[in-house]
Amino acid sequence: MGKKITCTNATGVSVYFDYTYTPFFLVSCDGLYTVSNNVKRSDNTNTDGSTYQGSNTKERNIVIAAQMCENYQSNRDILYKCFRPKTRGTLVFEEEAERREIEYKVESIEVGEKGVVRDITISLLCCDPFFTDTEYTVELMASWQAGFEFMHEFKSTKEEIGHRVMELIKDIDNAGTTDTVGMVITLEALGSVSTPIIRNITTGEHITLNYDFKTGDVVQICTETNKKNVYLIRAGEKKSINGYIDEDSEFIQLQAGTNTLQYEAKSGKENLDVTVEYKQKYLGV
Repeated sequence: MGKKITCTNATGVSVYFDYTYTPFFLVSCDGLYTVSNNVKRSDNTNTDGSTYQGSNTKERNIVIAAQMCENYQSNRDILYKCFRPKTRGTLVFEEEAERREIEYKVESIEVGEKGVVRDITISLLCCDPFFTDTEYTVELMASWQAGFEFMHEFKSTKEEIGHRVMELIKDIDNAGTTDTVGMVITLEALGSVSTPIIRNITTGEHITLNYDFKTGDVVQICTETNKKNVYLIRAGEKKSINGYIDEDSEFIQLQAGTNTLQYEAKSGKENLDVTVEYKQKYLGV
């Protein structure tokens, strides 16, 4: 399988580019393999060289060059619907078994006016420059685990249908190429729970919620870049509860390598189901 690039905007309109003319032929795609950093430094009087102050990775500019050779009007309409200026979307890159994605904002689109083969140029800006897996990796810290699946033949009486799994401390391997990998941490209250705490023992950071949860409450803690929030889902209603985050808390993220996570609570930690989901991040494809 050759390269395939699929762009989907926030309303679900998709366009793909590959090495066939059905309908858009992929000529090139710049910005997939390049990583640039802003290095902050200062000059000091009477001192040779400079002093390093810090650095950050620059936003990514992906430029797709493509062509079309038929159905010009309808194909232009599809492109304009998918790549409306200022709209956001997700680009998925596929090659062989590799599949990674990145979010973007549309900077510009240019479509050729004349000719049998008409050129297309699309510029996308990725404020978060890192690619991620297209699917979440799911780690269970506390949950009920089924003892069998259907179809099932019962061979003995009092057969166990499931058992409780609790890992108060769990190692999670961030095998990607970047630090600061955000997570979606879901807490489900099977009974009363007071002041749950999630710690990244590796970094020494924690997030604490000064709140009492009832049976059936579900809490979603999102620590992904530009999406940080804490939500409470109660009786089908979802609302933000950021105001109950302890002032010493951090939206904990995974650093490169092995991270040791721990959960606890002021009371009722045995009543928690805890699931951690994250996407590995990469410097390129």
